[in-house]
Order: sequence, then structure tokens, then C-alpha cells
Amino acid sequence: MTENSNWLSLLQESKIKEFNEWRMANIFVKIDLSGMDFSGKDLSNAFLNAIKCNRTNLSRCNLQKANFAQSEVMDSNFESADLTDAIFIYGNLKNGKFMNANLTGTNFMWSDLRDCDFRGSKFRKTIFVEAKLQNAKLDPLDNESVYLKFARLE
Repeated sequence: MTENSNWLSLLQESKIKEFNEWRMANIFVKIDLSGMDFSGKDLSNAFLNAIKCNRTNLSRCNLQKANFAQSEVMDSNFESADLTDAIFIYGNLKNGKFMNANLTGTNFMWSDLRDCDFRGSKFRKTIFVEAKLQNAKLDPLDNESVYLKFARLE
């Protein structure tokens, strides 16, 4: 299964187990989901690391435990998505829209989150260690809901 349409249809049909098997066998294939609409899909546990996913609609998605490590996900819409325990380490998420998202346990360590909008989101054990958060729109945060060590807020 090496054709673009085959792995893409697995994602669009939320066949995550099959997609992950293909992904592990084709780890060096460059995946580009830019501009696509996955709103409302169940992509939980998907191996989406090192993908390009700019201007993508992921609103209302179930992205629990999805792995976006080292991905380029700029200008994308995660509004009202469930990102519980998702991984975005070393990600480029500039100008992302995360309004009203569930960010419980989400790991944004070392990510570029400049100009992102997090208003109305649920934070619990959310990790922003060494993240770039300049100009991000955030509701008031407390040290019990987020880890901000060395994060750049200004």
C-alpha cells in the first residue's frame, strides 16, 4: 500500500490501526495533509509524527494519544478537539486555533505555539516546557493545570 490515496483513505475512514501499520512500514514517506478537512473524525492513537499538516481542519476530532511529534501543523484548526495525551513535541503549530479544546495531558514540549488561540480550552497536566508561546491567547493559567518551565511567554 504505497499509493497516496490508500493511506489517505485509511485516515479518512478512521482505520487507525491499519494506517499505523502502513506508517510503521513506510516511516520515511513524507505525508502532507495540508488544507484537508478531517473535522469530526476519530484519529485517536494515529502515528502522525513528522507530517506536514498546514491549514488543516481538525476541529471536533478525537485526537486522543495522537502523535504529532516533529510535525509542521501551522494555521490549523483544532477547535473543540479532544487532544487528551496527544504529543506535539518539537512541533511547529504557529497560528493554530485550539479554542475549547481538551488539552488534558497534551505535550507541547519544545513546540512553536506563537500566535495560537487557546481560549476556552481545558488544561490539566498540559506540558508547555520550553515552548514558544509569544502572542498566544490564553485564559488565566495556574501551576496546577500546566507545566510552563522555561516557556517563552513574551
